[in-house]
Amino acid sequence: MTQPALAIVTGAYGNLGRAVVARLRADGLRVAELDRPHLVLDGKQIAEVDLADGADVRRAFAALLPAGTKLTAVVHTVGTYRAGGSLVDVADTEFLDLFQINVMTTLHVVQAALSIMLPQRSGRIAVVASLDALSGVAGQAAYGASKAAQLRMIESAAADIRGTGVTLNAVLPNTMDTPQNRAAMPNADPASWVKLEEVANVLGFLVSDAASAIHGQALRVEKS
Repeated sequence: MTQPALAIVTGAYGNLGRAVVARLRADGLRVAELDRPHLVLDGKQIAEVDLADGADVRRAFAALLPAGTKLTAVVHTVGTYRAGGSLVDVADTEFLDLFQINVMTTLHVVQAALSIMLPQRSGRIAVVASLDALSGVAGQAAYGASKAAQLRMIESAAADIRGTGVTLNAVLPNTMDTPQNRAAMPNADPASWVKLEEVANVLGFLVSDAASAIHGQALRVEKS
């Protein structure tokens, strides 16, 4: 019996990750769920994965793919937000931690995905970045720098692989409507925030065949 095409979602048990998993399954994909540190497929733990270790991530991805299995899509949702204060006050440890989570995990996941997809000459990768990658914001020097570095890395990698049959794109959501954001910003109007399902729908589109001609893009996801 032929298995559905395989997708990997990182941060699969987070707010956005759960919405992405649901969207991809609705689209008929078989989804492997990666969330600190477990990689799970069909309810079975395949491996433990340390996203800080690139070789570990590649080994875990390869473990999902017995002969004949095709990796169709990878959606990387792992990241963190911390304002961190002004550049004058931010500690080295805070700066490096944000780069570890937002940049290095992206590097390792994209490298692992490409190690499989480039030989296939097909596949779709979508990464969650942030609108804060586009310009500096007061009090967010470390966070903004990490997201800008993440986005430039994705754009450069997309240029590297143009013409290979693999697509690589980013989405840049504004504030997402999550329980945590509502608690942190009780005076804000969540009607102006994007819903998790809206972001998941964009990610689902980017890793579908319908988006085969979209590559190296950073798509803003925000309310009009």
